[in-house]
Amino acid sequence: MQRIKRLAPNGWPGGWIVACLLFLAALAPLAPLAAAGDGDLERALALSSAGELRVALALLEKDTDESLPAHQPGRKLSVSDIDTRLLRVDVLRRLGSVARAEKELSALQAVLDTAPPVAPAQLSQAYRQRALLYYREGEAANAQAAIALALATQAGLSPAQRSQLLNDQALIHQRMGDYRLAIDGFDAAADLVTDNSIRALYLINAARARLEDGRVEDALVTANQADELLDEGASGTVIRARIALASLYRMAVNEFDAVAQYRLAALQQLQRAGQVHGLASRTRSLLDGYSAELYADDRQYEGAIQYAQRALQYAKQVQADSLAYRWEWVLARSYGALGNNPMSLAAYARAVTSLRTMRSNLETLDPDTFTRIIQPLYYEYADALLSQSSTVASAEAQQKLLRDARLALEELKLAEVQDYFDEQCVGDESVVLDQLAGNAAVLYPVMLESRIELLLTSGSGIEQITVPVERSRVVAQIRDFRLNIEVDNGTDEYLQHGQQLYDWLIRPLESEFAARNIETLVIVPDGALRTIPLAALHDGSSYLVERYALATSPGLTLLDPKPFSAQSYNALAGGLSESVQGFAALPSVERELGTLREKLSATVIQNQSFTLSRVKSELASGSYSVVHFATHGKFGSSYDESFLLTYDDKLLLNDLGRTIQTRGAGSDALELLVLSACETAAGDDRAALGLAGVALKAGARSALATLWEVDDKATLEVVSEFYAQLAQAGTSKSQGLRQAQLKLIGDRENKHPSKWAPFLLIGNWL
Repeated sequence: MQRIKRLAPNGWPGGWIVACLLFLAALAPLAPLAAAGDGDLERALALSSAGELRVALALLEKDTDESLPAHQPGRKLSVSDIDTRLLRVDVLRRLGSVARAEKELSALQAVLDTAPPVAPAQLSQAYRQRALLYYREGEAANAQAAIALALATQAGLSPAQRSQLLNDQALIHQRMGDYRLAIDGFDAAADLVTDNSIRALYLINAARARLEDGRVEDALVTANQADELLDEGASGTVIRARIALASLYRMAVNEFDAVAQYRLAALQQLQRAGQVHGLASRTRSLLDGYSAELYADDRQYEGAIQYAQRALQYAKQVQADSLAYRWEWVLARSYGALGNNPMSLAAYARAVTSLRTMRSNLETLDPDTFTRIIQPLYYEYADALLSQSSTVASAEAQQKLLRDARLALEELKLAEVQDYFDEQCVGDESVVLDQLAGNAAVLYPVMLESRIELLLTSGSGIEQITVPVERSRVVAQIRDFRLNIEVDNGTDEYLQHGQQLYDWLIRPLESEFAARNIETLVIVPDGALRTIPLAALHDGSSYLVERYALATSPGLTLLDPKPFSAQSYNALAGGLSESVQGFAALPSVERELGTLREKLSATVIQNQSFTLSRVKSELASGSYSVVHFATHGKFGSSYDESFLLTYDDKLLLNDLGRTIQTRGAGSDALELLVLSACETAAGDDRAALGLAGVALKAGARSALATLWEVDDKATLEVVSEFYAQLAQAGTSKSQGLRQAQLKLIGDRENKHPSKWAPFLLIGNWL
């Protein structure tokens, strides 16, 4: 391994491993106060510290009554019982069973609040567990408040206990981006503790904070100080510190251009930890897996493969999917770098399977799991499949590779929506459409680093066309297109951007569209493409919507689509024409709602009647198949920033979906959700993702919504024509929207695409 010296390729993951590792190592549970003779509790603590969480949980639950009513005034719990429940909360949180951990902690805190005085360490630990739950959910401010309560008991705590709380507080500062406070906190924690191995862990945390603050040399000095504190002991803390130090050195080289000798130093830390006899299989897997990553960083792929295979063997012994997918990922990249594509694809497939299993066992994921793990792994897998499919001679083999790539992309699209809504079950009741009704086709534009892969799915299979263009160029055109089309500034500058995007995304497929007689195009936009109205792409003489009916979808995963037009549905129409809560009036909303009353005999709630409680009550009634809201709406970077304005409050997007989902089992399906005055921020891909996922979240077959707020007179024209078209037999929702948009294109006052293009049909186009 003396040859380890080069910088890693930019694509190899590094920093996220350090984050996960330091979180587990430095936030280990406090030692229990129960008598030393409580063997099960001591064994559970040891198992928890070693990462054997499920075994620890089973031991904790063996002799304990799991139920604990939240209100039992005067209920007495023994010291051992409190310790056991606190440790169980800690283990549940680390296993991802957040809801159960929160429930148990709330019940325990209710008892502690009314019980006789408890030990300060236990009260502090309860506050600390609350802080860690907030931390896991990304709620740094709440975590900070909870850890402050834990520190308020410090007069009754030992130096070791105070130091751990200071370390926790520093980690929260670090997540909030306040590196100076984080560094001070880590240093203070290290000064308080007397155990050298724990002091080393706190110093490693301080080094990482200095690294993230851009102080690379200071970080490495601190890391070396931590190294000097570590002896050759075999304690779990020493081994975790060595692994943490190795990860820190790797991060310094890969992400901060530290000199490459620290890669060798990282390997030496792992080797010293591995010299200890009797290590658990999980620990052996970590040591070999991290070694594999170091070899792969140095492009010594044969060595990386050997270490990764051994790490996998250890991971399988303890059924550790959270490790298995990482080492399979190393294998996939290493085999790919060596040109062994079949072995690379097989390893990618196993990595995805292990990751899928891990995700299914968790109620929630850490906030950065999607961007740091799920998204890059799935994109790499799809990239490898698409690269291979373009070279195989057999049509059957090519179709299989393309179907596998599409399936990987489908999983990724669904994971994106789940990540946005922070909910693993979004879209669980959906079906994948392979046979498309009518003359329809689904277009997947997949934006990779150096090319766009266009995947066209129709009744005759999947067609693949590769367009060589850098992703950065495409994104730049997308941003310029959105900037110039959103407002009518008297120029047609948006056209050149729309034409360039058309040339990349549509023109290469024109002959396929003609050969298959395509009339409806369902587009599954990727990344930044969600932020623009694809209807306004231009071929030099006409807009895309002038040639095809269009719909967008988060994926082929749709809710049981069936035709909509010429049927009678109960409808709810609500909105605000008046100015409320600082938002502008929408004068045409009154006529818009009147149209709904006339054409669909809709129940209308407007202005003072359009209150939050009334809206929720009507939605929960279950009697509506069409819901139309003409009110200000905003989609932000997270679901809790996304809302619809009511007269007296805001209806959060999450509450919208939850309220609709409370309807009885016998209720009609929500066929159509219309949000006619919502907006997403230009350049905010996640906000646009929320808009795209609104139908899935609400359990609606389709949604009609706007990318930005449109002049309310133009909105009235689009909405009125849309419903008029749907009243005609045989007209699909996508065709109805197309006719409404064509009507505005032919209207001198409304022909600019800022007036008609932002209306998107999401989901079922029939």
